[in-house]
Amino acid sequence: MDIAIREGLAEARALARQHWQALLTYVGLGVVLPFLLLSSEPIFDLRTLVAIAADPWTYRVSGSITGPLYLLGIVSLIVSGALLAAWNALLADIREGYISEIMYGLVAGAAYLAVNMILYFGVGIILSLPILLLAAFQPVQSYGIALAILRYIVSALLGSWIYARFCLVGPVMAASGRLEPVSAFAESWRRTRTAWPRLLGLYLAIYVLSGLLTLALLAPHLFILFNSAPGSFAETAMSVGWLLFWAAYFLMLLLVPAGLYSASEDRTTVEVFA
Repeated sequence: MDIAIREGLAEARALARQHWQALLTYVGLGVVLPFLLLSSEPIFDLRTLVAIAADPWTYRVSGSITGPLYLLGIVSLIVSGALLAAWNALLADIREGYISEIMYGLVAGAAYLAVNMILYFGVGIILSLPILLLAAFQPVQSYGIALAILRYIVSALLGSWIYARFCLVGPVMAASGRLEPVSAFAESWRRTRTAWPRLLGLYLAIYVLSGLLTLALLAPHLFILFNSAPGSFAETAMSVGWLLFWAAYFLMLLLVPAGLYSASEDRTTVEVFA
């Protein structure tokens, strides 16, 4: 079994043209709603984060951390649910309507989110072990910058490889209406067995491009924060820019795996009846 990247991206464009109304709905649910929820919490304001980073010893944030963490959990569940609901809308043989898709997305999205958190938390611990071991023998300052750069490169490579192998989990779940993700992880691993080098290159390119776009938005936003009053028109315009960026990123997370799944599904069908 193989997956052609060009064919997968063509399938993604076809799905976008065919289901553009559903995509707009789920961008509203998975991007706009979380954006508004996070905007309601002062700790997530960029001005607050810059102030904490600039003076972490004297700057104090009032209130409990429980509220922000609780809000982050809700937002993560909403985003995962919107992704699963959208994949169900794009890939299911018969659509059952938005209410059914959203209910499915919330249930399946919770399981999908939980397994992904366990997976990436485990990878994070593994990547942190070398730093902890080295810190036990000599001061971190003596190798901090080089190790940080190395850790960033390894994280990008390992993270992209993991995503390349498991990029089809959500589409596999949603296409068949599964509520448990374990079998979908196994199927994604099987379907990407021969295509993972190309998928790794694709997701590395997406990773680098997303990082560059983030820096392209962050630099002018920081300039505006340091040179304008809170609530200015320029700051509002930057918030709109971030919203559009996250909408585009959400669509990428949604459409690219859906297209790759469709390409692998078509190829599987050809192999079965060849």
